[in-house]
Amino acid sequence: MIQNKLFSFRGFPILFIWIVFTLSSCTKTQPVTLKLWYTHPATNWMTSALPIGNGELGAMFFGGVAHEQIQFNEKTLWTGSTTERGAYQSFGDLYIDFKNQDSIATEYRRELSLDDAIGTVSYQQNGVQYLREYFVSYPDKAIVMRLSTPGSKGKLNFTVSLSDARPGTNLEVDKSSIFLHGNLDLLSYEAQLKVLNEGGTLISDSDKLSIEEADAVTLLLVAATNFDLSSATYVTETAEQLHNRLTNSLQQATTKNYEELKAAHLNDYRPLFNRVQLNLNAELPTIPTDELVRSHKESLYLDMLYFQYGRYLMLSSSRGMNLPNNLQGIWNNNNTPPWQCDIHSNINVQMNYWPAENCNLTECHQPFLQYIATEAQRPDGSWQQLARSEGLRGWTIKTQSNIFGYTDWNINRPANAWYCMHLWQHYAYTLDMDYLNTIAFPVMRSACEYWFDRLIPVADGILVAPNEWSPEQGPWEDGVAYAQQLIWQLFSETTEAVQALQEAKIPIDEDFVIELTSKFNQLDNGVTIGPWGQIREWKEDKQQLDTLGNQHRHLSQLIALYPGNQISNLRNMEYADAAKKTLESRGDLGTGWSRAWKIACWARLLDGDHAYRLLKSALSLSTMTVISMDNDKGGVYENLLDSHPPFQIDGNFGATAGIAEMLLQSHQEFIQLLPALPTAWKSGYVKGLRAEGNFTFTFEWEEARLTACSIQSGAGSICRIYSPNSRIEAVKSMDGSTVEVTTDDENMYSFPTEKGETYILSLQKNI
Repeated sequence: MIQNKLFSFRGFPILFIWIVFTLSSCTKTQPVTLKLWYTHPATNWMTSALPIGNGELGAMFFGGVAHEQIQFNEKTLWTGSTTERGAYQSFGDLYIDFKNQDSIATEYRRELSLDDAIGTVSYQQNGVQYLREYFVSYPDKAIVMRLSTPGSKGKLNFTVSLSDARPGTNLEVDKSSIFLHGNLDLLSYEAQLKVLNEGGTLISDSDKLSIEEADAVTLLLVAATNFDLSSATYVTETAEQLHNRLTNSLQQATTKNYEELKAAHLNDYRPLFNRVQLNLNAELPTIPTDELVRSHKESLYLDMLYFQYGRYLMLSSSRGMNLPNNLQGIWNNNNTPPWQCDIHSNINVQMNYWPAENCNLTECHQPFLQYIATEAQRPDGSWQQLARSEGLRGWTIKTQSNIFGYTDWNINRPANAWYCMHLWQHYAYTLDMDYLNTIAFPVMRSACEYWFDRLIPVADGILVAPNEWSPEQGPWEDGVAYAQQLIWQLFSETTEAVQALQEAKIPIDEDFVIELTSKFNQLDNGVTIGPWGQIREWKEDKQQLDTLGNQHRHLSQLIALYPGNQISNLRNMEYADAAKKTLESRGDLGTGWSRAWKIACWARLLDGDHAYRLLKSALSLSTMTVISMDNDKGGVYENLLDSHPPFQIDGNFGATAGIAEMLLQSHQEFIQLLPALPTAWKSGYVKGLRAEGNFTFTFEWEEARLTACSIQSGAGSICRIYSPNSRIEAVKSMDGSTVEVTTDDENMYSFPTEKGETYILSLQKNI
């Protein structure tokens, strides 16, 4: 069992680094414009429409000239209940039909700015310039749509209508608003549209509103359900209360003019998105994004764009309510979507949050963390009931879940340990002791107790999990790698949690600590080398599936490599080589999310060029929109949404996390910068990546060597850096004072930090 790391420093506090680049230490401070853009309207929702969102409310716009469609979603609009899975629903569509316009236009451009989270459509027709701007405001809780004709007045003539995605819904129209409302199995829902015209005439009809000869028009759309995760019934409001809440929200938004709404949106979004910059010295291409993906996949700009697209999608789909992203984030135009757009526990929802902490969006992690904590601690909830049905303490889940606690299909017991990895990771990056004590540790402890009761001894008293599977292929056996590696991670991180709480003088039940220590020492860690040099997937492999050339999409036997931390080149080279053989056997293709997972795995093996090969594989253009498990069908659509196929958003988030792993790693209790830098990224600049211990890094490099670096310490811990390519000559604080640096091992540097202080590294090339 692996428990000792190559670089042992248990005598030191847990170490973390936060690096913030300053103007004095970096020359490449100008961010590159980041946008997706096209010269034609979208023709397909999945492959070419563009997503906007505020974390709860989302939309996809097509950009048609004579006819515009804006399909919208709200995160909680689900059929089903506590006893039936149901499915995530499309809320509906907003249609804009322009009078006296045809589909032919000149100077057409449809784009999505990642820098501003604003979509635009612009074109000329009959001598008039038309402009539309779309965004979803987090401060004002509304989809905001602005139509104007810069330089012209009285040229806007169109009708606007709302359509519910379910037939038979109540629709009402008054002089300037449209309302739709209905009921699902458990929930009530409502949407309200407000039309604010500047000049011209607004006329109401039975099912639409008409605007004639307006100078500009602002459309405000709000939508919600009466779902409440904290409620015992998952519902708190009546339909009337829901209506009043939306009405009040819309009224508040209408007190602002368009420029004020836009300013509030930008002031909210930009500081979050701009925390991280990646500059590979590539400019905005002169060709549209669809052509870029189709014919110029080698583009370094595409690398930057795809990395930041994942961060954009996270900000757009995971803020606000305590509910995680589903398989498509929040975007869905189908009431019977693939896999019901559920919360899928055997990798998908976890991958959705891989880039939350290291890519400096810790707030976006909260909806998943709070969801876990809420459901795991419901005394009569399905997660605890499932454990009780087996005669065990604690909690566990099955593979598919809706938002009402209902979980079904295959039992996926080790997912409780995988969920707890996220609880621990948030602490590791923030060092928030109150969070660890009140939220993370109680859930982690309960998950440990589940496994205390379930594990069985085999030869020499080694403990294994009986009758588990390796997703998503058989057979069910005792001690499969997937289960053992996740349980090892749970016990390891819970042990670290206990140590942190004890150091903070927070009382811990001694009986629990004794049992955890005993069971951890006896646990099979799930890392065993097989006959052809691979990490074994099953102990017995009764069906002989663990063969050279098995290219199954799941890498369940490599949890210990990523997102776990047992396997590392700097910890046990024999295991790292076995992981490499396993990855080589799996191949460089796969479903979209599988390719993303492989990026991170190759980065963890410090092979930047192979990780980069997988990134380019993940960026392969896909056009298939129906379910396929074929390894050669994965990639991205022209709108850069991940293609399983069909669309599945975890691949976007996984790729962003994998790119971050190529640039910075901190999972081995030290920080390594540029651990898996590909040859293609000869020079570059990164601002704002985070490492465990509440440190933020900003750095630049030339010819694969770190040339400048600054670090901001968020917690005042000792900073420990492994730097094999660049020698740290000195560390200085911002006031110019020199900080004492200790060389603990070859290429390993440690120095103390103060909370809130920024440090500049003086670097020299290692000979």
